[in-house]
Amino acid sequence: MAKTLNLRVHKRSYSENSNLNEEILINQKDVSDVVVGDVVEIYHIEDEESRLLLQVASLSDEFQQKGIVSIEQSIATTFQLRAYKDVIVKKVDPKSVSLDLVEMLFKDQYFSRSDFWRLRNGIIDSCVYLNKKIEHAEMRPQVMEMWSRGERVMCGTITEETRIVYRSSTAVVQIFIQMSSEMWDFDILGEDLYFEKALNGFLTDLFAKWKEQNCLHDVTIVLFSRTFYKAQSLEDFPDYMRDCIVCDYKGRYYQDFYRIVVQNERYDDWTTTMMLLRKLCNTYKDKILNYHRQRGHKVPVAYNSRAAQGNFLETLNMSLNLFEGYYIDRNFDRTGKVAVVITPGAGVFEVDRELANITKQRTIDCGVGSDLVCMGEQPLHAAPLFKFHNKHAKNSLEVGDDYNIPHWMNHSFYISKSQIKARLQGSFIPRIKPPPEFFEAQRRPGDRKLIAHSPNQSEDEDNFPFVDYDEYDAQIWKLPTPNSTRFGSLKSPYHARREPQTLAEAKQIKKPRKRNVSDEYSSFVIEKGERRGSPAINIPTLARSSSTEDVSSSVGCYPIVKKISSKESNNSSETEETYFSRRIVGSAESPVGYSRRHIHQAKSRRALINPFAPSRMQFKMTSNRRRWVHAFPTDPQGAAVQTHHFHVYNKKGSSALLEKLSRESAKMSQLSMDMKKQPSFTVQDSSEKCSEPSSLNRAASGLVTEEKEFYVGSVDSCKSISPTSSLQNLERFGHSSSLGSTNYSSTMDGGLQGGRVLRHKTRENRSYLWGPTGEQEWSPDMTTGQDWFPAHGCQTESRLIKPILTADIHSQNFCAGISVDWKSLTMPASLPITTDYFPDKRSLENDYTVSQYTLIPEDVNSEYYSSPPVSEDDRFYRRKPLLVTELFRELISQRLAQGFQIITKMKATMRSQETLVGSSPQYPLTSSLIRARPRSGPQEEIYLSIGLIFHKLTLSGQTIQVTQYRPRHEQRQLKYLYRYRFQVPDSLGYDISTSEFRNEKLENYNWNYLDQYICTRGEGDYGLLDPLKYWRARFFLLPCNNPATKKIIEGNDRLFHRCDIYKTKSKQELQQLISGFVRFLETLNKIRRTAQTRRPKQHSGDNVSTTPSTDQQTAQTSQKEAVVLSTSMPSSKLVEAMRDPQTGLPMIPKQTGLPENCFIAEEAVDWCIQNIQEVKDVGAGIHLMQRLQDEHYVCHSSGNAHHKFIHGFYLYNIVSPKDKPKSDMYGPVYNYLFQNEWCEVSILPVERERSEIALFTTDESPCQVSELWVDQSCNDWRTLSGIDSGAQGWGQLAGSRVNLCAIKATLTHKYVHVEVDVNNRSDRPEWASARYHAYYSPNAAFELQIQWMVATGSILGDLVTTWGRKAQACGFHLLPVPGDPFALPSAPDSDPLRGPIFVPLDIASLSQGGKAIFHELDSDAKSKKLFHFQDEIIKRYGFMPINVCVSPTHRHDQTDDQQQYIHCTGGMFSLIESSHLVSPKVVKTTPSRFSKKSAGELRKDYIARQNSNTSSSDVVTKNKTGFLWSWNFMSSKRWRSPNTGDESFQDKMLADFRQFCANENNRLTEFWNDFKMSAL
Repeated sequence: MAKTLNLRVHKRSYSENSNLNEEILINQKDVSDVVVGDVVEIYHIEDEESRLLLQVASLSDEFQQKGIVSIEQSIATTFQLRAYKDVIVKKVDPKSVSLDLVEMLFKDQYFSRSDFWRLRNGIIDSCVYLNKKIEHAEMRPQVMEMWSRGERVMCGTITEETRIVYRSSTAVVQIFIQMSSEMWDFDILGEDLYFEKALNGFLTDLFAKWKEQNCLHDVTIVLFSRTFYKAQSLEDFPDYMRDCIVCDYKGRYYQDFYRIVVQNERYDDWTTTMMLLRKLCNTYKDKILNYHRQRGHKVPVAYNSRAAQGNFLETLNMSLNLFEGYYIDRNFDRTGKVAVVITPGAGVFEVDRELANITKQRTIDCGVGSDLVCMGEQPLHAAPLFKFHNKHAKNSLEVGDDYNIPHWMNHSFYISKSQIKARLQGSFIPRIKPPPEFFEAQRRPGDRKLIAHSPNQSEDEDNFPFVDYDEYDAQIWKLPTPNSTRFGSLKSPYHARREPQTLAEAKQIKKPRKRNVSDEYSSFVIEKGERRGSPAINIPTLARSSSTEDVSSSVGCYPIVKKISSKESNNSSETEETYFSRRIVGSAESPVGYSRRHIHQAKSRRALINPFAPSRMQFKMTSNRRRWVHAFPTDPQGAAVQTHHFHVYNKKGSSALLEKLSRESAKMSQLSMDMKKQPSFTVQDSSEKCSEPSSLNRAASGLVTEEKEFYVGSVDSCKSISPTSSLQNLERFGHSSSLGSTNYSSTMDGGLQGGRVLRHKTRENRSYLWGPTGEQEWSPDMTTGQDWFPAHGCQTESRLIKPILTADIHSQNFCAGISVDWKSLTMPASLPITTDYFPDKRSLENDYTVSQYTLIPEDVNSEYYSSPPVSEDDRFYRRKPLLVTELFRELISQRLAQGFQIITKMKATMRSQETLVGSSPQYPLTSSLIRARPRSGPQEEIYLSIGLIFHKLTLSGQTIQVTQYRPRHEQRQLKYLYRYRFQVPDSLGYDISTSEFRNEKLENYNWNYLDQYICTRGEGDYGLLDPLKYWRARFFLLPCNNPATKKIIEGNDRLFHRCDIYKTKSKQELQQLISGFVRFLETLNKIRRTAQTRRPKQHSGDNVSTTPSTDQQTAQTSQKEAVVLSTSMPSSKLVEAMRDPQTGLPMIPKQTGLPENCFIAEEAVDWCIQNIQEVKDVGAGIHLMQRLQDEHYVCHSSGNAHHKFIHGFYLYNIVSPKDKPKSDMYGPVYNYLFQNEWCEVSILPVERERSEIALFTTDESPCQVSELWVDQSCNDWRTLSGIDSGAQGWGQLAGSRVNLCAIKATLTHKYVHVEVDVNNRSDRPEWASARYHAYYSPNAAFELQIQWMVATGSILGDLVTTWGRKAQACGFHLLPVPGDPFALPSAPDSDPLRGPIFVPLDIASLSQGGKAIFHELDSDAKSKKLFHFQDEIIKRYGFMPINVCVSPTHRHDQTDDQQQYIHCTGGMFSLIESSHLVSPKVVKTTPSRFSKKSAGELRKDYIARQNSNTSSSDVVTKNKTGFLWSWNFMSSKRWRSPNTGDESFQDKMLADFRQFCANENNRLTEFWNDFKMSAL
């Protein structure tokens, strides 16, 4: 019942006790029929079109104003609702205002796919409106766009059927610009070069739209091209070029080049980048074509390829190699990934078939968006289009080229401003270019007669003798029929008719031959013994044979005989044979060609695709085809559409279209009537009754269900369109659809169905070969639109969002779309979490294998339930297992996170199709065992899919059953080895590299193991393994506030600025860092301490500790005067002094999980140094504390009797006298789970000032720096803590369960559990683990890597941000770093377009008298001394080791990690490659050789290939001494501060470092002389 109320507005208050935090406030007395949760509609009486829907969240008694409704101010402004005006308030049914699709936008957040699902579940049955900000489990998206019944709306309700699309304005975007030869051609109007159109047009507009929408993407821009060489053999090339020369299938030699312009940059203003791009484009062609030219060497002539011949698929695979590692180096402020390729061509590419298959499968499996933007004119055929390489053209009888239309790629055609101007002026703009041969003939006047048209030419041609070659070939290569001999029928129709003798005569009796090889061939049924031709087959010949075999052989297909059982067909017997004549695009059972040597075998050929009529072609309907369909809005007929693809019609064109459609519909109605007479292949149970007996319930795609948006089909099923015979429906459709898409409903009985189009049947029979949606038909009239004017009669403020389906189709210049898919390029969408495809029953039985396992959480966690924890401390270490419902939801979440999609509408549909394990011949005895368990509790079932793999999860009582459907024939592992040249930013040349592209075998993922891990919360026998693809994020803790950094940043002298001004830290500064590090670990361990419990220190750390009060100082002074502590005193006296509340040890307050009187080892040692006379250093303090522990006065907090005293952040407690045992087993019971929950780190002491250590010695004695290296023989934490270091396998037991943190620990790294959701903000239990350094030195970085499978990205990101704030208060900054900063492009799971920069060190300039440095030493000693020299150089520039050195003798026996350094600002890495490794001469990399080489050898090869295009063989084989330099691409603006510097600071560092290493101004020589003098 509608009520008229007066409108008020209020500002939202976020106070919990305030009633102003609601969107709507209303008095319940005014609307008595409204309860909490109802949806009300609000609008002004005079403006009924602007209506607002809001959900009543509460009916507070505090709001007592009668006749008043109050709305939050921003909402009223958005919907133009005016305060103090009367509005109509009416309760509405949520189903009547339900939404079909909602697009949500988020920024600076990381969402996993499981987070998407949980967010969706949290907002079901809620009301949303435009720009509404939603918050659920710390996830904060904003409503961007809503669709309902084919229209964009402003508000609505979200139901179970609502599809939600998530878009990100902070994604990872890779832009590839193809620099083919067309880039230097003029466009169709002759005004701009294509690269000017790309830069000044498209990219300028793209960056402007990013700024307009406040997008801050992580962007990489790459120029790429393929260069061909006019050479006959590899011998024509110089030796230094042959490493990267490749020969294609035509015998042409080429090289691929990649120029990375910017890499992982996040700019607000791209002006500087655009200037750099213009500069590089102007010089790119000349530099690439002349790159290898050297004096004295002849190089073959080079030329750039055309766009169609370029390295397009290779480029996409480069981005896929990076995107597939989405779980590595996880960023908490980035979501989404998209690859954009800008090409000057028209979207046609000549590609390798195998590489196309790899690219397609990888793109679909990874869920990556691929956008192709063409600068060329839109062709008259479907685009994008792949033309496969015909590698066997010389030995094959294939007619024509083999094409493929990639549906997995989004494409657009950019229209420049000059083209817009020409169109507005009404100028004709052609969509095709004349071939180059035409212009060449025009340039040669003598040859113009070749193209001149003679008036009598047609008459002469008519008199030519006519031979029907096609019909002749069809008879020669016809397959043998059952009624013919092996060599064909004796009575051929070819000889039974009169043949035309001339061409003129043939034209009278024969229609022009059209190449409709791939026209529509509807799947039709031919009863045994009956020969019937299909009217859908459009092969115009002189006399069409009625023989099906003749038709099949002439088009390269053959009849397939299958037996249809009575279980699958209501009208056929078990012994009945039925002939299927079908054409399947890309069918595995019809190979593409055959050799002349095997011509007699008469193999069938693949159906060729006609790019000019793709909508007539059938194709296999698979889950891959439906993977992205739920990301698109639907038109009023229910078809998913891309809003930037549309038809342009005027009144005349639309009338002609309807007339054409009417003729085709009348033609197809006869086919529909014929098909009714044939057997109906309906996959139904006998219990199901068809509501319409005359309708065809099984289409070519499989099972047609009553569900509106659900596909059921076999793997090899086809999808075809079946136009209706209803002209009334066509006329209605033509006037209602603004997209102009010729999509029809399927009414096989030819009736009008009550005069309306059935939406679900319209949807079920609408699938096309072209386009990502599969439901939008292609036609030559389709364009990608114009975005310079909106549709007539439609007003909109946004340039990006326009009315799509509300324009008038009869307008003279109908336009309802936008030219380029700006939405995808500006705010890319993530892969939808739902799909609607599932195989039919017959396919599941024939094409799939079924496996099943059961999870019973009560049995898996029986130890917990048999002896539940009783105390608070016990519950701290033994967390409650997941409930069965929580486990069921988490199993779904994990599959979604790995790329699975939920199959919607499965409950009612699959009830009749379930393949029970007990009824399967593979598991005849299993079902009885499963049914034997009583089923009580919740019942739920869900289906998921990825590729050809389907999972069914069933919750029945306390049991979860997992059923896996995998293809019976596994997908073949495809590999493609690729060689190329690339140049990264700041590099001086193009380096050679290799990369391998391979498709992933998804069926090998161990889901059983992961489900067990989830069931045990990662605390049992199942831990995280690399094959599980767990997420990980690596961080380094680095000291900040370095004065040298500020001096370099603030330096005003541009002519002279040196960066080698970093000084070593004093002992006082190092002690200060140790104190700050201890306080940071208190934060990680959630230890809450007050100023009273953290005592001041009397050493150098005073300035970072809490200053003691006057009373405390007086008390300490009086205590020291009263009692002087000494090591000679009894231990009981020392312990009593430690327990003194005023002057004793700073104890940790009692908290859960720790015993009383707990303290930190580092603070205890420091207290001993300050208060005990004989204790002068850390070693003496450790010795004294170990004495107390041996005498059972002190105990490790875990109760481990074998745990020694370790200096650092280790937790110990003082044992009270009454609890002190007399035996060796003292203290509390040993808690083997202690180290799983507490992060304990050993701190290496600082014994001496840095100036006291010899920095450089010329003798052979090793340089030992105590605070940087660990002597494993006496300082191994595993031995000191009582853990058996020899038992590092999975079988080591601790108590009754496996302690994974103890087992996985190494000498340098330890593991600990991380409590992710500290404040209980999530809707599920969450956990993670951390891998961290076991040792800390203030002269090295401290590593902390988070690893997780069950955690919300936003909650975990907030936790890390909190750690970062605490680190700054402790004198550090916490920065993200990549897992492998020096990953080579050829390494697995690395970015193929990222590589370190080699900076050579000019040690030749340091030689004296012709003798090199260290010439008097042997090679091993020389290598160590050179390494130490480089170590001192890199530290002068502010670099520090990434970890401590672990060596039993000295620090030079190092692993790869121990040679890496990070700058104190966190923005740069450096690596010193050990010089004693000898690299062989550069050779071609093979997979076997690639896999056998170590990381050091691969880096040596990488260094040797630097500048390998030179002709000097000495450079290739000579070992280079220097540094590898790389950038920290993980450090974004979110982590930067004045202590980290900016991009300009990093450029200064590299430039000055290069000058220093090159010995400019003799700086390297001066540094060498200074160190030689310091050694004297």
